[in-house]
Amino acid sequence: MILQLSLSQQGTERTENRDVIGSAQSTGAYLHVIADGTSKPASGELARALTHYLLESFSRAEPTVTSCPDKATEWVLHALGEAHSNLCPGFPLASTSYLVLLVMGQTAISIHAGDCCLGYLGKDQRMIWLTSPHCGPNWKGDLSHAVIAESSSRKTLLNCMSYRRPHEPAVNSVETVRGTTWILATDGFWAELSAADQLKAIAGQTLDGCSTEDDVTFMLLQS
Repeated sequence: MILQLSLSQQGTERTENRDVIGSAQSTGAYLHVIADGTSKPASGELARALTHYLLESFSRAEPTVTSCPDKATEWVLHALGEAHSNLCPGFPLASTSYLVLLVMGQTAISIHAGDCCLGYLGKDQRMIWLTSPHCGPNWKGDLSHAVIAESSSRKTLLNCMSYRRPHEPAVNSVETVRGTTWILATDGFWAELSAADQLKAIAGQTLDGCSTEDDVTFMLLQS
């Protein structure tokens, strides 16, 4: 996958942008991270610390790790566990959603907790979301993103990175298809933008004209 674009915009009802995005490379493997701090105190700081820790650590990973998908996935999960043990105590009230995408050749492994999501643009120019948001209305994990977006309780997270919760990320493996446009996005993108505005932002590679109360962030990758 080739990184095409990373964009983030502060929400109109936010005093700071608590979304964070970044990428790192290590001997042919790529790690893309998107995090969304909640409204809890210092959550933006936790999101930034988590993203920085993962990217800096990955850039120094041994080639023997980043050349094997299974070892690399295990490494990422271990790094997330270390972040939960070592970073979160410094932000005792904070919490953040995150999505980590590990890309090695044609294989992509997503690891996420919270409501940051991975998807791709279908042949009919329709967004197809692959990861399920860990939030209040979706406690069964069976609701569509469109339905979740309309729920008044969607901001209630059932899973995230937080000192006050156990760390239980979801892991999914995807075989990429050449010519596919992939999207990593915070809920400000998939829940607060209409389907038409999502496609407009992807096609135009801009958030101009996309006003949302929440911070909105997305990353585009091309396989």
